[in-house]
Amino acid sequence: MSMNEGIAVVTKVVSTGVRRAPEPATVLTREDLDAGPVSLDEIEPGLWLGNASAAADVGTLERHTIRSILSVDSVPLPVHITDHPNLRVRHIQAADVPREDLIRHFEDSNRFIADSLAEGRHVLVHCYFGVSRSATIMIAYIMQKYRLGYEAAFQRVKAKRRFVMPNPGFVNQLKLYGRMAYRIDRTNERYKLFRLRLAGDNVRKAKRLPTECMDVVKPDPGVTQESPEPYVYRCRKCRRVVASRSNLLLHKPKSAMVAQSPAKVGREPEATLEEEEEEGEQEEHEGTGGDGAESGSRPQGADGENVADGTMATGSSAVDGSGVNELGEKVRRCSISSEHSNRSSEKDTPMCNKIFFIEPLAWMTDIYRNTQGRLYCPKCTVKLGSFNWVMATKCPCGAEIFPAFYLVPSKTEYSTVVQNVQVTV
Repeated sequence: MSMNEGIAVVTKVVSTGVRRAPEPATVLTREDLDAGPVSLDEIEPGLWLGNASAAADVGTLERHTIRSILSVDSVPLPVHITDHPNLRVRHIQAADVPREDLIRHFEDSNRFIADSLAEGRHVLVHCYFGVSRSATIMIAYIMQKYRLGYEAAFQRVKAKRRFVMPNPGFVNQLKLYGRMAYRIDRTNERYKLFRLRLAGDNVRKAKRLPTECMDVVKPDPGVTQESPEPYVYRCRKCRRVVASRSNLLLHKPKSAMVAQSPAKVGREPEATLEEEEEEGEQEEHEGTGGDGAESGSRPQGADGENVADGTMATGSSAVDGSGVNELGEKVRRCSISSEHSNRSSEKDTPMCNKIFFIEPLAWMTDIYRNTQGRLYCPKCTVKLGSFNWVMATKCPCGAEIFPAFYLVPSKTEYSTVVQNVQVTV
């Protein structure tokens, strides 16, 4: 008994004399919390959008019967909130910068909000000021729930909280989310480019590819698969498959692009996405690059040699120029009618076909530890192209691609010979 009392006395002395911890349980312990007065607005019944001050104030939460908190901030909320027995707190660590990858959290955050509301728990979504990050999460939820485009969802949220303003990078991620039909489609070409540019930013900082960005490196198409693609790019020397058609990353010639500053190397990836959004393309679901390869970007070598649809592999040098063009036009029309009948290739600007820009692939061993270098065939070691994570590479058409992984047309060939593809049933 006396031992217990002694412990109690010692604890009291430490708490008041040495640690000097504030007595009230609701006093904030986060030193950088200066988000101003409590501010929150009800966007929908039971769904609130506000700042960090509102999320950290127990009285405010109790007054609005808020029982779930989705925190989108660089650091978590104070302990008296995160450890509160009556609160369900989810933290998304994110900074308010255009290149922050918020889109990867949309599905989880939408599920958290929907599940909480279904259980009758009022939800507060907050960031530091309740203007950009949390507004982005809220707009994504409204978009997905009501199947709205970005602008309609933004206006709906702004009508309830007038000073919401996602930064330009978040706006483009929301537009991309809408284009992907409110889900993360990893085969979407714009999403691939978005992730690739984020990886390039991380490589620039770390001087190597971080673990969290390894998803941008795709499997080696030269390894035997159960259902390999029949349209591939091969090393001219040894015929080893080095890329599939779906690995192709298409771009438009500079002359056909929206005006842009050529002096900016390694430009903002979001700006490029925004330009593509304004092109006015209306298709519901983007392909992985195969549509451009079919309809407007049949590969062409540096010497003008047409390598589309197997003509390179079948000895097209014996055919005159007009014959090649006529054959290519027939194949193009056939492929459009069979695979892309829902879009008009005539109104779209043809894609550049001077260099084969592709996704990073597993056989490119040097890309993991170097910021730039050459790409060699994994079988015969002949040089096939180059890569650069940190600086833009200029295509012969004048467009600057960042980051860049490209194959030289004179070193590779486009193959459609089905018997050369091993299929395991």
